[in-house]
Order: sequence, then structure tokens, then C-alpha cells
Amino acid sequence: MSELTAEEKLQQELEQEQKEHDHHHPTAAAMTNHIVANLAVLWTKLHQYHWYVKGPQFFHLHEKFAELYTDAANWYDKIAETLLAMDAKPFSTTGQNMKYTFIQEDEADKYRTAEEMVANMIDDFRLTRDVAIRAIYLASEQGHAALENVLIDYKRYLDKQIWLLQAFLGKTALEDEEE
Repeated sequence: MSELTAEEKLQQELEQEQKEHDHHHPTAAAMTNHIVANLAVLWTKLHQYHWYVKGPQFFHLHEKFAELYTDAANWYDKIAETLLAMDAKPFSTTGQNMKYTFIQEDEADKYRTAEEMVANMIDDFRLTRDVAIRAIYLASEQGHAALENVLIDYKRYLDKQIWLLQAFLGKTALEDEEE
């Protein structure tokens, strides 16, 4: 049997991706790939906020956004490498990330107030946390203990960041949380 070409391997991967992203029966890997895509977009969005934040909280938020984009890069690798270790294929292109992210970007965000930027981050972290909760459930159900553990750690990280960012806005951790 001859070796498959790179294009044939990609075609197989795309066919598998379609099966795994059946929204009625997603796999833990597919749901986790949404997190990978979210992290890629968050990394860019956090850079935008880091560069363009203005006002009396500039120094604090400039540093905080840098911390958060560094964290996003680290989680991106940690989660993707966990997928690779279970023989899954983490998203590795901008096209895949843009297709599967749940995070919205807006060029106008650079003109938002510091408080609006923080509120947007809270919304993005909550959305990503909700995806993580679903992925944790699927990983447990499908017997992927290592992935489940990494995702539980990531959810804890998101919970803490939500709390910290909410406190910046003078709110409790769960204030304004949707049911």
C-alpha cells in the first residue's frame, strides 16, 4: 500500500473533523478544539486591548492584558498538546480557528473604554468556560481522563480570571451571570 500524500491526509482529517463537529453528538476533542480556536482569537483580542487601553487604569490594565495573552498562549499549547497526546488533531491554522471560534472580534474595540474592554473579556471568558464545562463532561463520558483534568484546570483558571475582572468593575464574581 502506498503512503498517503499530505493532501490525502488532510482530506481524511477534514472528513473526520466534519464527523466530530456534529453538534448533536460532539466528541470531547471537537468541543475542546472550540476552546483552542477561542484561545487563538483571545490572544489577538487581548493584544488589541493591551495596545489600545486608555485612561487612569492604563498601567494596571496594560500589564493585566499582557498577562492574559501570555496565559492564553500557554493554555493554547497545553490544551493542544493534550489533544495530540490522545491522537486528536488540534486546530493549527488561522482558517480553522476563525471557523470554529465562538469569540467575536471587532476592530472598533480599540476605541472602547477600559471598563468596556474588561466587560468584553468577562463575556469571552464566560463563553469559553461554558464550552470547557461541556468538554469536561464529554471527556469524562468518553474516558479521556488527561483531557478532563487539563480542562478542569483551565475552567478553574477562567473562574479566577472572571472573579478578578468582575472585581475590577466593582461586581461580585457571579453578578450579571446568565442562567
